[in-house]
Amino acid sequence: MSVYSTRWISTLVALFAFRLAFGLSSEFFFEDETQIYLLGLRYHATGRWPFFGPDVVWTKSEIPGALQALLVGVPLNVAPIPESPLVLLNVLSMGALAALAWYLSRRLPSVPRWLLWGWLFTLPWTLQFSTHVINPSYVLPAAIVFFLGFFEAVPVFRLGAIAPPLAYFMMGAAVAWIMQIHLSWPLLLPYAATAWIGERRHGLRVLVARAFAFAMGALVPGALLLPTLLTYGASAGSGGTLRNIDVHWVSPWVLVTTLARLFSFASLEINRFVATDDAKRLAFFAHDPWLVPLAAIVWLTGILQPIGMLVACGRRWTAWPEWPALKRLVAASVVLVYVSYWFVLEPPQAHAFYLLAPIAFVFAAYCWTFVDSRRARAVAGVVLAVNVAFHAGLAWVYAREKSLYRHRAVVAAAIRFKQPEMLAHRRPFAVDGGPSGLEVPSRPFDALRDVTLADATYRVGLGGFVTWTGTIRNANERVTFRDVLCVVTYRDEAGRIVEERPEFIRDIFEPGDQRRVEINDGIVRAGFASATIRVAAAEALLPSAPDPDRQ
Repeated sequence: MSVYSTRWISTLVALFAFRLAFGLSSEFFFEDETQIYLLGLRYHATGRWPFFGPDVVWTKSEIPGALQALLVGVPLNVAPIPESPLVLLNVLSMGALAALAWYLSRRLPSVPRWLLWGWLFTLPWTLQFSTHVINPSYVLPAAIVFFLGFFEAVPVFRLGAIAPPLAYFMMGAAVAWIMQIHLSWPLLLPYAATAWIGERRHGLRVLVARAFAFAMGALVPGALLLPTLLTYGASAGSGGTLRNIDVHWVSPWVLVTTLARLFSFASLEINRFVATDDAKRLAFFAHDPWLVPLAAIVWLTGILQPIGMLVACGRRWTAWPEWPALKRLVAASVVLVYVSYWFVLEPPQAHAFYLLAPIAFVFAAYCWTFVDSRRARAVAGVVLAVNVAFHAGLAWVYAREKSLYRHRAVVAAAIRFKQPEMLAHRRPFAVDGGPSGLEVPSRPFDALRDVTLADATYRVGLGGFVTWTGTIRNANERVTFRDVLCVVTYRDEAGRIVEERPEFIRDIFEPGDQRRVEINDGIVRAGFASATIRVAAAEALLPSAPDPDRQ
């Protein structure tokens, strides 16, 4: 093996290790991540076929099909340790990203391979949504497979890297995969239809052959959907997802925000991933100020990249004959997403059309060729290194605050004893999801009595955000609690309530635990003279410690 090959393999191994470490350090105990993990954990614990997948909280419905639960549960059957589902996910996502990087290298041979590969593997969107267990993470591998097939099925883009029958097979398989993972899958159908209609000049026989290849591809992951439909029927087997259809007007301004969000997939956008609002971002950087210089460089690059991509849309002549078609594809994608929001209940959000990210990746790669130079490559190398350093720091912070390793022993016990109720309960509306609460008579509990918050004080920090500190105590000796819901009440000088808001403490408290906690309640814009905080609810679980009375 040559020195070059050894270095290349070592680099890929290092990238995989980095992505896996980032995923293992990422959010684990937030409700959405927990619920996806529970799908697989319950399958591992009970062996019962999982008829439904991710929840759609907006309408209290569920996506039909077993794929999501199996993607988490099968790795647990093979290696019953908490990390195994994340290893499989990272293998899938890195394999898909490697395929896309290879394809872009063939399409744009002038672009340095180190840039294409390093950029795709360390983009904020591909780190945040393809390395840790949440259902959008499982969208990216299939989306890349779909669009590799799409680009090779459409004559204007075709390189000849993938045979057309295989391209249609890939598109069909990807659609049936995402159908069981995320409700955005209908967005792919117009692309497949466009490619298919473009084959009409080859005659009816070719059209039938392409449709057959698509159907055969769809049948592979689609077979996991059939038991649900056969058991529950077409209506109940939909999981109530048709309730998400809602015809309504959407402002044309969404066209602009959709274009910005589409381009952000391929840029170093970090704002939305650092925290959910400005108050929490301020608190984050106040706690870890050493990340500020790195974040500033990455953030600024993430602002400039979409602007550069927008400017590139004005180019009419390039060395690439497919460039006009690629611009039309981007424009059509934006219009498609905008129109789709006329028919769904969910408000416009970037992750809802994340499956279109490969289009942004391809477009951004072409844009690079317009500015490529020795100086540009040097700048890109520096920015890429800073981005990796920032996300390594982000992972370091996440690991101690949000990750699996905050309570790995609890997850390991739930797997070992095959007791999902040690980790959490499925949402109450989950079909065949198991108990939605602790149902063990020998373990009486009263969350409002057992879980207390003492010595609560607050301070107003930089930017006006309010931070509470206090001591949470679990007085129950036989029940664990998690996701403690606190209600914060702000009053004016006359004692009238001016604002009241809920805040969750996303943590696990074993029997007898007593721990200081910090709650960032965001920016309180209403003037207040006093404030109080109280425990309103908590989810009761089985303790992870060995207990002869465990049921």
